[in-house]
Amino acid sequence: MINPNRLESPLLKELLYLIDQKGPIPFDLYMSIHQGHPHFGYYSRGTQKKIGKNGDFYTSVSVGSLFGECLAWQCCEAWKQLEMNGSLWILEAGAGGGELACDIVDWLDKNEPGLSKNLSYLFLEPFAENQEEQRKEIQKRLGQIHRFHWFLGWEDLPTLSSTVILIANEFLDSLPFKRITFRNGQWMEQYLYSNKENKLCFVDLPITKGSLLEDLIHKITLPEIDGYTTEIHTEAWKWILQAGTKLESSLFFIIDYGLSEGEYFAPWRSKGTLRCYKDHKVFSDPLLFPGTSDITAHLNFSLVVKAAEESGMEAIGWLDQHHFFMGWLDQMHSMDPLFLLKDPRRESWIRKFFMLSHPLFMGKSFKFLLLSKNLPPGLRLSGLKFCRLKKP
Repeated sequence: MINPNRLESPLLKELLYLIDQKGPIPFDLYMSIHQGHPHFGYYSRGTQKKIGKNGDFYTSVSVGSLFGECLAWQCCEAWKQLEMNGSLWILEAGAGGGELACDIVDWLDKNEPGLSKNLSYLFLEPFAENQEEQRKEIQKRLGQIHRFHWFLGWEDLPTLSSTVILIANEFLDSLPFKRITFRNGQWMEQYLYSNKENKLCFVDLPITKGSLLEDLIHKITLPEIDGYTTEIHTEAWKWILQAGTKLESSLFFIIDYGLSEGEYFAPWRSKGTLRCYKDHKVFSDPLLFPGTSDITAHLNFSLVVKAAEESGMEAIGWLDQHHFFMGWLDQMHSMDPLFLLKDPRRESWIRKFFMLSHPLFMGKSFKFLLLSKNLPPGLRLSGLKFCRLKKP
């Protein structure tokens, strides 16, 4: 149960001052401040202690190294099939505490040493606290950081002519998004203002003419039901366009919980998919704990594909985590039918695989979308063996 006595936060005063000076602010600006304020932002305070009883919900990475080992296997398959000229470039966005990077590189070091010595692992990480934690995690687990490089964003990253494997695991859903509501025959944008009691409140205002939000509303099919509220992932759209512009050749893994457009904008989903997490509890009001709760929404994978196609990428696989992991398991078993019997970590391995792949746990809710740009046709990854659709 959410404790009502903890509603105040250091960030609230600054938000109220901003609204007093500028007037109502759009929801995505509030979310950006909530996440990235240099002193009180949710992400800018680092990643430590965000998992567990007093933190966020468990993720695929927090289950253990198995998720990273699966992705490392896929990277290795791609490198061999694409003949990447002896070098391997991996670019990770939203790397958190660096655990996934360590899991991937550790597997490559142990299983593909000839490949790992030619590895360059890049991070897109705007938050200094996260960068520091990632460096510490890498030094603790791998000992050296000479293969790792940090960049604040796309504008900071040099243009890379080599093929890059891009990984965005639970990243795009965390980018600020717009919220819209259908009122009196038209779509309105949600803004925040402060009432007489100095409390944050929502207000619906007209959508700016010629804005990206207006353009995206025209690109998708929305149910025009009075009071219907949903999210439009404007920042994810811009981020994908930047990726397509910056990278000349790429294989892109997007892993997130999300839906196709038809599911996302189903008539019965009248309140959208916005969720907030704090102290292992979920609630729907994003104004309760400015700066100290995780605000997220399901990813609209169909919109991501539209952005990717506009930027020169194409979708090559769309499936849930269950089928992705079963394809990997089938490949491992065909190569070595006794691999589990030989592994002394057998029981732990099976338990973690079950958590990641079973439809009742993470297998159904998390989706894999694979995109490519300027890659030769016929790429065969084990994770795509049971894939039936290229895109949502």
